[in-house]
Amino acid sequence: RLYTSTLLINSCITIFSLNIFDYNNFMKKIILIIIYSIFWKNFLKVFIGLKYVNEKTLKNKKQFILIANHNSHMDTMAIMSAIPSRYIHKVHPIAARDFFGGSLFKKILMRYLVNATLIQRDRDDPENDPIDSMDKMLKKSRSLILFPEGSRGVPGVMTKFKKGLGYLIQRNPEINVIPVYLNNVYKTLPRGKNLILPYNCSIKFGNPIVFKSMEMEDILLSSEKAMLNLMK
Repeated sequence: RLYTSTLLINSCITIFSLNIFDYNNFMKKIILIIIYSIFWKNFLKVFIGLKYVNEKTLKNKKQFILIANHNSHMDTMAIMSAIPSRYIHKVHPIAARDFFGGSLFKKILMRYLVNATLIQRDRDDPENDPIDSMDKMLKKSRSLILFPEGSRGVPGVMTKFKKGLGYLIQRNPEINVIPVYLNNVYKTLPRGKNLILPYNCSIKFGNPIVFKSMEMEDILLSSEKAMLNLMK
């Protein structure tokens, strides 16, 4: 009887925990839909004038790695607003822990309102390797938003992509890698400014990149070429 009672209690606890987990995931999904699919998408389209080009590329893709140019904090909001609402909770922007995780408030904001995954910028600590952290997310059937140039750059000038992108693709060759070009989005929220301004801007999605091989050089060159083609 004692064994049966213990088993029943443990089963109830497990079911309760799973229900709580499912509920939290459901609520997080609803919050993200309200923030991005409803608020940000309408705000960006109506008040800012952002045009979405070829966003249907994402419609039937259950998992992907989005790679984009990066010139403004508005970039992440623009990309997330284009994600189909049915799986927006499974898409995670990658952000630098040292910049966005400096306080408890920032960590909560990034985790629950941005749905971001915070990683180390370098690979000096084998216990916190950023490639391992991103790879684990992909293995859980999550999608990622990456800025392969590494940080906010000079608008209109693309720098060489970091090798981290290559390592991640080598570990996950079956996942679609889709280039995203943000054109003039930075002008709606320039660096050092806190006021969002309307401007003629667009976000353009390319087709999944076809890699000739899984060699590092080919991965980076193919990714850079795909981005340059979108910039034309």
